[in-house]
Amino acid sequence: MSAFAIRQATAADAGAIADLIALNDPRDMVSEISRDERRDRFHEYLSSGQNVSFLAEADSQLVGELSIALRHPDPSEIGFGVHPGWRRRGVATKLLEHAVSWADANDIHKLTAQVMSHNAPALGLLQQHGFAEEGYLVNQFRRKSGGANDAVLLARVSG
Repeated sequence: MSAFAIRQATAADAGAIADLIALNDPRDMVSEISRDERRDRFHEYLSSGQNVSFLAEADSQLVGELSIALRHPDPSEIGFGVHPGWRRRGVATKLLEHAVSWADANDIHKLTAQVMSHNAPALGLLQQHGFAEEGYLVNQFRRKSGGANDAVLLARVSG
């Protein structure tokens, strides 16, 4: 297994983040926006300081990302994804550990995540890292093809 390193993203990484997210099956994505719209949003949010993102890189390739939507003093929300070829190799675990440490060091009192109810790997990972279920959100993520996916709301309060 190749090693990977974690670093904080800049607005210049917005395109690479959007490309990574685009590798996911659209049915598994929370937001069905275009790659360009996602790139523009990441650029805006990272430039303005509304988000902080952490990237996992191996051999100059982006293999994972985790973003925190900063809403201080309200709870901040995380979202993360891993390149399909790098799943089950510890990338999400390291990104989550890094983000939790960063949040604790930066006085983020509560982190939340909305995870599709069928995403057992993400739910399990978050629970292993101190996130607890706070609610079940029916029809939370509307689908372009019709209908909506349910989500589980999880949260972790800073220790």
